Amino acid sequence: MTTAYIPLAERNIWSDVRPIPQDDGPNPLVAIMYAEEYRDAMDYFRAMAAAGEESERVLELTETIIRQNPAHYTVWAYRFKTLLALGKDLGEELELMNEFARVNLKSYQVWHHRLLLMTHISPSDPRSEIDYIHDALIPDPKNYHTWAYLHWLYSHFADRISETQWHDEEAWCTEMLRVDGRNNSAWGWRWFLRVARPGAQIDGEVEYAIQSIHRIPHNVSAWNYLRGLLRHLNQKFTPLLPSLKVYAGQASDKRVAADTPLPVSHAIEFLADALIEQGETGKAAELFKDLGTKHDRIRAAYWDWRRSSSLSL
Repeated sequence: MTTAYIPLAERNIWSDVRPIPQDDGPNPLVAIMYAEEYRDAMDYFRAMAAAGEESERVLELTETIIRQNPAHYTVWAYRFKTLLALGKDLGEELELMNEFARVNLKSYQVWHHRLLLMTHISPSDPRSEIDYIHDALIPDPKNYHTWAYLHWLYSHFADRISETQWHDEEAWCTEMLRVDGRNNSAWGWRWFLRVARPGAQIDGEVEYAIQSIHRIPHNVSAWNYLRGLLRHLNQKFTPLLPSLKVYAGQASDKRVAADTPLPVSHAIEFLADALIEQGETGKAAELFKDLGTKHDRIRAAYWDWRRSSSLSL
């Protein structure tokens, strides 16, 4: 059975408030057809914001609004300000955000509100929050907002993360990449864990990247990770050619599945850069030309630039 909506003007708790309607001017070009409940709530929210009221009814009102529009940043900001002013238990608010985040994984505002809560709660051990984020990535393993929040969480509470937790996080990230080797967000997270963070242990990463390429030869994420590692370590491309030139169609290797489409454009680019290291700029230019005319025509202009640039070295 559906209950009819009761306008706020008919509720005693709001009897002292004069709502402020949205002012779109006398002749709006395209008037937005808001739902009655949302329009009504926003009219009263404007009145609350204009009066600077911070109260229990404001919290109730803001929750009503963000349940209908979880991307309304102004309402989120006013809600957080009110929570602090009333001295509310932010742990309870975090529990509410557990519900919101599951339903609104793509809402940046939901995650930012959670970030503010964690900043003020400041737990001595963020393990439970880490577990929550891992769970949140199960239904949407590439959700940018969740990954960005995970980066913030570990950076903000880095001094409270034990070595065991860092190790466990690396293992979790490795499993994420085992399940989906093309998850670029997971590759970025691995870079932070294994390369960028203070105290990171980079040993074995080059070999890990090579093995990842063997597993999925056309995976641009693995090729880019390898390139980043070599530049970070100030190492040359040439020594790795025996392991990788097969993907450029210039060798054979039993590790390459018979049905793997060859050549791999990323391997051709890698070979070309190795040739430049060796001073073979003319041969590198020919490979860049082949990339633009045969293997990766959608980026023909880029490969033509690389070709001309290599000839000017």
